[in-house]
Amino acid sequence: MAKKSYNYFEQFEKQMELCERSAAQLAAMLEDYTDIHTKAEEIHATEHLADTCLHELMNELNRSFVTPIDREDIVQISNALDDITDSIEDVANMFDVMSIEVVKPEAKAMSLLIYEACQALSALVSEFPRFKNSKNIKELIVKVNRVEESGDVTYRAIIKEMFLHEKDAIELMKWKEIFETMEDVIDNCEDVAALLDGLVIKNS
Repeated sequence: MAKKSYNYFEQFEKQMELCERSAAQLAAMLEDYTDIHTKAEEIHATEHLADTCLHELMNELNRSFVTPIDREDIVQISNALDDITDSIEDVANMFDVMSIEVVKPEAKAMSLLIYEACQALSALVSEFPRFKNSKNIKELIVKVNRVEESGDVTYRAIIKEMFLHEKDAIELMKWKEIFETMEDVIDNCEDVAALLDGLVIKNS
């Protein structure tokens, strides 16, 4: 019996599922802000599973002679998806390591935007294997971009408000870094969408 060919697109979807899971875990952590170290460790466990997916794909790629799209594009997509779970873990660790005692409502709002961005990107990644015939892929790319635009506007408003009203320099420093990293997560989602958009054009 011939060996079943490795499905890179399915592996992208597995990575994306872990992005969504870690985003949901982060939103839940900030909504019920207790036992933060344990919850950050749970997000780390999800990030570790994402690393395993990445390594599995890379190992398979090293053994493959034929791939559905260019090898360097496969590497770029997989690494970009891994960046999302990495940056979500970074956010969770900041709340733990910086000993944030009370979570700001704005952080909860940003975590929901992160989850929304991951959901939008998940739909796009699931549609990507059909990019040559898909009628929905451009709309899905635009949806990710819209969430990123919303995140950008929200981030700027939060930072402006903090510089206007936060008098504690250390608190300002902590929260500025947290919000910057939260925005990075959403930017990472847009980066994947832009990458897939370019590949649609390249492979059409």
